[in-house]
Amino acid sequence: MKLSYLESKIFGKVCYGFKRDENGIVEIVPDKAEIVQQIFFLYLAGNSLESIQGYLAEKDIPSPSGKRKWSRDVLNKLLNNFKYTFGIIEYDIFSTVEKLKEKNCRNPNSIIKDEDIWDEQQKQNWNGLIL
Repeated sequence: MKLSYLESKIFGKVCYGFKRDENGIVEIVPDKAEIVQQIFFLYLAGNSLESIQGYLAEKDIPSPSGKRKWSRDVLNKLLNNFKYTFGIIEYDIFSTVEKLKEKNCRNPNSIIKDEDIWDEQQKQNWNGLIL
C-alpha cells in the first residue's frame, strides 16, 4: 500500500515498516509491517516491553538499526507512533494500546487531577533532594 502524494509530503521521517519509493511516496514494507503488527498485538495481549524484547530476539528479528536486541525505548516509541495508523495498525488498536500504556504507566502523578493533591505530591517528590 502506498500513501497519497499529499500524505507522503506531510508524513515526515519514515519509520520502521515504511519506506519511500523513487518518487518520494511513502509505502508499506510488508514484512516489517507484520513485525509492527506483532509488537502491537503482543502488547495488547499483556506482554511487557521486556517480554516483547525477548520474543523478537528469540525469533531473530533485528531492530530497526540492525541490532540483535530491540531496546525498550525503541519499542515504546514504536507503540506511541501515530504514523502506524496509516495502513499498518487500525486506529482503534492504536488507541487501545495508548490507553493500556497510560494505565500501565509507573508515574504516580499521571492520574492526579486535584491541584492541591498535585502540589502535595510534588513536595513529597522533591523532599530529600539536594540541589
